[in-house]
Amino acid sequence: MKLKAITRAAFVATGVAVAGLSLAIPASATTGATASDCAGPVCSYTLKINGTYWQYEAQVNNNQTGTGVTSWIWVYTNAGAAHADYYLNGDSTMHTLTSPVDGSTSKNLPKDVTAFRVCGDNGIGGDACSPWAHPTY
Repeated sequence: MKLKAITRAAFVATGVAVAGLSLAIPASATTGATASDCAGPVCSYTLKINGTYWQYEAQVNNNQTGTGVTSWIWVYTNAGAAHADYYLNGDSTMHTLTSPVDGSTSKNLPKDVTAFRVCGDNGIGGDACSPWAHPTY
């Protein structure tokens, strides 16, 4: 009798957990690019949140020239705010560039970008981020 009650409770708990998962699935993120899309010095990512119109984009260009400038990074969102996290050549500190709400921003950089990702609201109280991209430099 006790075993039957435990089995029934486990079944109900599993059903509740699965129901909770199905609620989170529409807010999951999908990416429009993979790290292999960065075969050159110019690389872009688009991150879309399923079930919403939210889109976050970032681009890196390691072909920039100018006084003290070797690369450029840009981040855009059509929703709240987005941010691009990135690392510079020879610098182990992660840097972040944040877009304004429903807008974009860019920044010239003194070193090439070795890795970057784009992130934004996932719709369930946290951040969704693309995989890290590694443009050449």
